[in-house]
Amino acid sequence: MLPPRKMKTKIAIAGILICSCLTSWAWFPPSITQEKLNQIKVGVTTEAELVHLFGPPSTRFVDLKRKVADDWFRSVPMPVGGYLPLIGELCGGLHVDAQQLTVLLTTDGRVIRFEAHSSRQSFQQQAFTAHRNGYTKEK
Repeated sequence: MLPPRKMKTKIAIAGILICSCLTSWAWFPPSITQEKLNQIKVGVTTEAELVHLFGPPSTRFVDLKRKVADDWFRSVPMPVGGYLPLIGELCGGLHVDAQQLTVLLTTDGRVIRFEAHSSRQSFQQQAFTAHRNGYTKEK
């Protein structure tokens, strides 16, 4: 039987490891889904609505004409089996989903153009651009 001091140390280390695993999933940002993309309306949707849908952007850029480009990038970690040595690839270790949403906004914060891409085709890739007579879907 282990002395009480060594047992407490092992329990503390195990607790720290478990907490670190749980917190790595807890902060995971909201994913980019087709339902959320369908809510984006060119010329109507504002930057505040985008932040409500997708969380804060990964990057934000303002050009000289004061137009804003926001970018959201999400990647889902590989399954636990993917971390196994030698057989991790067979357990889905290389099947990682990466998503990107890029939105160009006017000076008053309305969507001019947006593009969405996914590495695993978890939604329909699309791009829309605003014009004076509405907007067009690009291929």
